[in-house]
Amino acid sequence: MARKVKKSITRRTFMKRTAAGAGVLSATGIELAGNELSSARSKTYSFETPPPPVPAGEIKQRITAEIVVIGAGTSGLVCANAAVENGAEVALITASSAPVGRGGSNHAFDSKLMRKLGLTSDPAKEFKDEMKSHAFMIDQDKWWLWARKSGEAMDWLIDKMEAEGYQSVIEMGNTDPDGIMTMYPGSHSWLGENIKTAGQSQQIVVNVLAKTALARGVRIFFNTTAVQLVREDNNTGRVRAVIAKNPDGSYCIYEGTKAIVLATGDFKDEEMVEKYCPWMLPFVKDGAGVYSGDGHKMGLWVGAAWQKTVPNAPMLMGGVGPGTQPYRTFTGLVVNKNAVRYGNEDSIVSFAAAAQMQQPDSTIFAIWDSGYAEQAAPWTPIGAYYGGSSEVSVQSVIDGWEDSVKFGTMVRADTIDALSRKLGLSVARLKATIEKYNEFCKTGIDKDYGKRPGLLIAVERPPFFGETSKSPWLLCISGGLRTNIKMQVLDKNAQVIPGLYAVGTIVGDMYSGIYTFMEPGHNLGANCVTFGYLVGKEIARSRG
Repeated sequence: MARKVKKSITRRTFMKRTAAGAGVLSATGIELAGNELSSARSKTYSFETPPPPVPAGEIKQRITAEIVVIGAGTSGLVCANAAVENGAEVALITASSAPVGRGGSNHAFDSKLMRKLGLTSDPAKEFKDEMKSHAFMIDQDKWWLWARKSGEAMDWLIDKMEAEGYQSVIEMGNTDPDGIMTMYPGSHSWLGENIKTAGQSQQIVVNVLAKTALARGVRIFFNTTAVQLVREDNNTGRVRAVIAKNPDGSYCIYEGTKAIVLATGDFKDEEMVEKYCPWMLPFVKDGAGVYSGDGHKMGLWVGAAWQKTVPNAPMLMGGVGPGTQPYRTFTGLVVNKNAVRYGNEDSIVSFAAAAQMQQPDSTIFAIWDSGYAEQAAPWTPIGAYYGGSSEVSVQSVIDGWEDSVKFGTMVRADTIDALSRKLGLSVARLKATIEKYNEFCKTGIDKDYGKRPGLLIAVERPPFFGETSKSPWLLCISGGLRTNIKMQVLDKNAQVIPGLYAVGTIVGDMYSGIYTFMEPGHNLGANCVTFGYLVGKEIARSRG
């Protein structure tokens, strides 16, 4: 997970309508109207100009395999394993010094673990809901491929993990009595070593995948940075190789007689973000994101098209205060810097992040009292899983608040006046907001935003608590290159670029607007595990 942005980021607005169209942010943090955004996209950026070819005299080595995979994250290692198991000769190169795993939620349908636990899923219903969330501006064929094949791919991964002694579990998410933000089950994770809760296991997953790949004969080259793809016939033919820089600074050409597979992750290059996801530019300037987008760039340089949906969808997590369920934000009183409410607090982290970015300086505050722990119960901790202990005691929740006060991440005060001052809020405005909110709690009717009565918990019993969030978290920016259903990379005319595939976060048109987390672990489960598995098998079995 990307680190939380500490610096206050000003003048960010998720969506503001102007006479010219929908406003987004430029590199300077100033909102751009629709026509200005088009101009920004039409300008030439340095990453769009291919670098000069690496001189042949500097290439000291040639390594040949049927399949060359670039990247040692989940998608690259899944692809390499599936390919070698189906008879292919595989080389994997990666700029990292070891396998890279982030998070730990891998979503799938109808796996043997889900059947064992009695967890059912209905892709038709789920997808109708998800397509709506993404405004139907995504590749539905890829989603349905995931639905049909994810169980097979996940069973394959479960077998590998359990053979190494890890316990397979299904992560729990938010349950909404209204049914609107109930998260769908299917997020697979593993326990073992120092991992005691669900959703944290991706590093052990990639470690296992690297081990099994090596045992099968995959050659893995760490600290080896891909710099250029080699496409034949003056950049119009087959992609046959990738040139990479070795740890000693020399160059090696890795030739894939069947395919080159890009499994290079997200992009945080500031120019790329300005062009393809400008409202996330302040985050990447503050260090969010993981990879610089080298795989995206290499694909563009050999004629790959960008995904159809722009802006790209970020993976954001927002909200503030103690949530009662995994992925759920605090559902008590939340205010902005003006000490006023700004919407219905009943939300999950992705949508809460979007709402947070509409507030002044993207800064919000949770306010609650000493009775909240009991009144908001039951509490289901982050990392809970089906079949395990799913609740924590009220006292442990209160103890957690006290620890947070000691660490300085929460504040406590005996009066609202003192709490306001500690949070830097107007005493008079916060007291007025609390008075109004408490009246809603008394009547059971939220006249401002319609929050359901069960979440209307008054702020009236001292001591009082508060917490501040100055920004949502940006995990990464999803998507990038345009691909077909086989994950073959396409050019601007929707024609296949022979020999070039993409798997993982780089796969385009999977999300629009924002990554919702309604199916937690969709990116890992679909783009990385399912597509990596299918692509590895498909290329291995092809004639090349």
